[in-house]
Amino acid sequence: MVKLLKNNWILIILLFLAFFLRTYRLDYVELFGDELDAGYQSYSLLTTGRDYKGNLWPSYMHSFSEWRAPGLMYAMMPFIKVFGLNEWGVRLGPAMLGVLSIWGFYLLLLQIKASKNVGLLTVFILTISPWHIQYSRAGFEITLMSSLLLFGLYWLIKKRLIISAILLSLSLYTYSTANILMPLLVLLTLYFYKLNLKQLLKFVMVGILVSIPIIYQLFFGHVADRFGSLGLLNNKDVSAEVIEYRNGANNTLISKIFYNKYVISTKKILFNYSNAFGTNFLFNEGDVTFRHSLHQVGNLFWVELPLILFGLVALLKNKKYYWIIGFLLVAPVASSLTIDGYNHATRLFLLVFPLSFIVAYGFSSLNKFKLVFVLVLLFEFCRFQFYYWNFYKDQSWRWWHTGYKESMQYINENKDKYQKVVMDNTYEPALIRFLFWNKIDSEKVFELDDSGEYFCIDDKYCFDRSLKKDKVEKNILYMVSVERSGGNDWGKILRTVSNYQGKPIFYLLAGPDDKKD
Repeated sequence: MVKLLKNNWILIILLFLAFFLRTYRLDYVELFGDELDAGYQSYSLLTTGRDYKGNLWPSYMHSFSEWRAPGLMYAMMPFIKVFGLNEWGVRLGPAMLGVLSIWGFYLLLLQIKASKNVGLLTVFILTISPWHIQYSRAGFEITLMSSLLLFGLYWLIKKRLIISAILLSLSLYTYSTANILMPLLVLLTLYFYKLNLKQLLKFVMVGILVSIPIIYQLFFGHVADRFGSLGLLNNKDVSAEVIEYRNGANNTLISKIFYNKYVISTKKILFNYSNAFGTNFLFNEGDVTFRHSLHQVGNLFWVELPLILFGLVALLKNKKYYWIIGFLLVAPVASSLTIDGYNHATRLFLLVFPLSFIVAYGFSSLNKFKLVFVLVLLFEFCRFQFYYWNFYKDQSWRWWHTGYKESMQYINENKDKYQKVVMDNTYEPALIRFLFWNKIDSEKVFELDDSGEYFCIDDKYCFDRSLKKDKVEKNILYMVSVERSGGNDWGKILRTVSNYQGKPIFYLLAGPDDKKD
């Protein structure tokens, strides 16, 4: 044990740093809708063995708004059990998985004969990466998917085929891009690290056995629905473009040759793929979604750009690293097949691993100016941290659905003073926020139809998508969206829930004749 610690003390320190950067003040920003949904699903599984739509130990989760892969919900269960329905219960698991993915990639690099020094430098680059930190500090499925894939590929190269097949197959239960990326990465790895026929059959059979439930969902269930809604081939914008140009050319035969969904989709796929490596996405602003990227800081640091160029040149001269080049080329494929795949940081997340290695390899190949690069890298990292802790929360509050936690906790504390509680359902779906923050028994919503303008989960709690001033009644507590419904003159305002700049988000109010406090 002492020898192990002595030989790996740098790695251990880096992993502890990675853990600290991903877990410090996990409640800094509010839980957003998908996190609440995953946490409540996990809570439902813990308490009933069913998802909150009543399906027993499902292989695909039925949520209010969509069907979701179940892996993260199952992985969250021990954390929800220990910490409860809060930020730590939802986010600690993904944060630890983020750290685990760094370790897994380090082991994978050693397995493909990368030097220990370059491997440790890669760990450091990943540890301070804005892209990796951002996704490890929230309840995203992608940290679970990447951990399973990286460890699965590691054991595949080591020819520990049963554990490899299990881990790789389990990745299919995490996030939709794994359905494409996992087979491609396996084929890439088998090209460089071949198996004999007996080994291959063993690997495939175990993989199929573990994957049967998700394969069933893919062909007969709801897995394809998710990708179908995001895929380019059946996208309405692609269809509209085809129709527009065909009509402009009087629907001639040649117009059908040049303008059909396959030609247009191919063009967009190539655009998506090439732009995944664009400087604006990687180094300047990142993803347009403020939850996924910080905008003032790119997914990577600018100083990494020349190091990537140096690294690529050096890698192409060394055949033993062609697997990494293949990993880099495969990583954007799944995202490029989707509507906004050119700048979707979640679907492109696997890119952070080969790019970080290339940065480390580029740095190690330098003969001069290493200190300059180190100083600039540390400056950019400190700037990233300064922005994150001083400005990011204030600027991104809308993307994190700020205000619901305080509103729902106020409702829980004051519900007994009123005959009924009615929540405005026009801003974001209020139901999942109420269920999560009030720890409502999921059996109450197993058969709930939440599609109507007005619905209730019992005689006490109701949700309204058409809430108006003239509907306000006595002895009812209302939660009203300021942006969508107004509410400042609807009755007695009991609590104003504001964002970090003091702008009102919600009013908790009672009817005009109510005098309750």
